[in-house]
Amino acid sequence: MKLIFFLIAFCLVSIRFYFAWSGNDKEKRGITEGKMINKSDHYYEEINYSGKFELSEDESKFNSISPGGYFKFRRNDIKVKAESNLRGEIEYTIYDGKNNLPLNEQTKRFVSLAIKEMIYWGYDANERMERIYRKGGAQAVLNEVDSVKTDQLKILYLNHLFNIDSLLPGYLPFIMKKIATIGSDQDKVNFLAKITDGHLNNSSIDSAYFDIVKGIGSDRDKAEALQNIINKDTLAKLNIDKILLLTGELGSDMDKANLLQKVIAKGLVKDSNYNRLLTIISEMGSDMDKANLFKELVSQNNLYEWQWIKLQDKISMLGSDNDKTNLLIQLAPRMPQTRELKENYQKTAKTVGNDNDYGRAMRALQ
Repeated sequence: MKLIFFLIAFCLVSIRFYFAWSGNDKEKRGITEGKMINKSDHYYEEINYSGKFELSEDESKFNSISPGGYFKFRRNDIKVKAESNLRGEIEYTIYDGKNNLPLNEQTKRFVSLAIKEMIYWGYDANERMERIYRKGGAQAVLNEVDSVKTDQLKILYLNHLFNIDSLLPGYLPFIMKKIATIGSDQDKVNFLAKITDGHLNNSSIDSAYFDIVKGIGSDRDKAEALQNIINKDTLAKLNIDKILLLTGELGSDMDKANLLQKVIAKGLVKDSNYNRLLTIISEMGSDMDKANLFKELVSQNNLYEWQWIKLQDKISMLGSDNDKTNLLIQLAPRMPQTRELKENYQKTAKTVGNDNDYGRAMRALQ
């Protein structure tokens, strides 16, 4: 009886060890596995494979498949199956939607199509990318970006090119044009974060950077990309017009307020875009956000007389008497004490409906 229990236990341990070994050893033996299903109305595509595959130089056929390996492809009614027996001989089953067909010159096109789909969904991506670059250079890799099916693969190819120092910065504008085609906003932002001050000194790269930012749909991601450029002081000054334009297009007042606060605090606003800045602020929905940004402008203390007047006019349009009054009190000792500014100040103060607040604002001017 003890011998029977021992043999059962030994068999169970052996089986467990075999499956653990066979699973962990697949990678060492070059075995790759993949399964993909892509379906929508009136369309179905499935790819399923397991084994070690050697493709022809033109990637149109299998030179070999490891014993026991298989490749299965289906697109709607068309099906292609390639299976390797224990001797490594490949057996094909090809179905055109009506009949099983023999492998010949015509049906080899089905096999080639199926292999290309497997590749474009990511099979052997890293090694293939290296082969393409060695054979055709950077342009060949860029051309492949348009063929691969997923954003992850596109990013993989483009990051590979980005990391080849000898290609930059001359090739970077072309890489960035491909980045603009990526569907994922976060992937775009992650790539833009790699762009350095040195890169952006190139006008083509700078232009491509803002084209990508403009195409980002998410307010959060667009704000993050704009924040990256605002943090680069010299470049932010050169691009303040673009920064303000894109900030004004954001739908979120919170994102607008956060970006504009940093733009003002860094003193990036030039005379020519001061009106645009005030317009963006005045179009925001929250009086609190407007008041906080006007307060930041008041604290700059470096405005021209016409800018003080414009600021006072925008303050007069706030809905809150308390916000108007507090801003006027802060503004009064900082603005130049010219007659025109004082008169405009008084006009702004008269828009305050509360007598007590109006009195506080006028006393601050004296």
